[in-house]
Amino acid sequence: MSSAGAAASPALAAELERLERALHRPQVRADHERLAALLDEDFREIGSSGQCYGREVALQEIPLERAQGLIESDQYAVWMLAEGFAQVRYRSRSHVDGQPRRWVLRSSLWRLHSTGWRMVFHQGTPEAR
Repeated sequence: MSSAGAAASPALAAELERLERALHRPQVRADHERLAALLDEDFREIGSSGQCYGREVALQEIPLERAQGLIESDQYAVWMLAEGFAQVRYRSRSHVDGQPRRWVLRSSLWRLHSTGWRMVFHQGTPEAR
């Protein structure tokens, strides 16, 4: 595995991008068990609204957001912060009624468990215009 502060291997970067993108899909967002498997027990989020959430609120609220429709994302970068601990950075925007919203810069922290990678923290900050 890569050393701390280094770019993740291409295989790991692809795996963590795949997991992030899974969280954008309506069928995953609507499935409590799949969400619970991806969100660490210690999960916390600072949303683009500035609101802070814990895991239980996220598990209740994310399925309600699936009506937003398409979530577009790009510019993924994955960094190893420590052994078994990675940061994923990218930007995304949702589309409502076919209209794209503002881009949001995203940062997620992922922790490796015996069962696989789980998101422990997520933050969204609206991109400067």
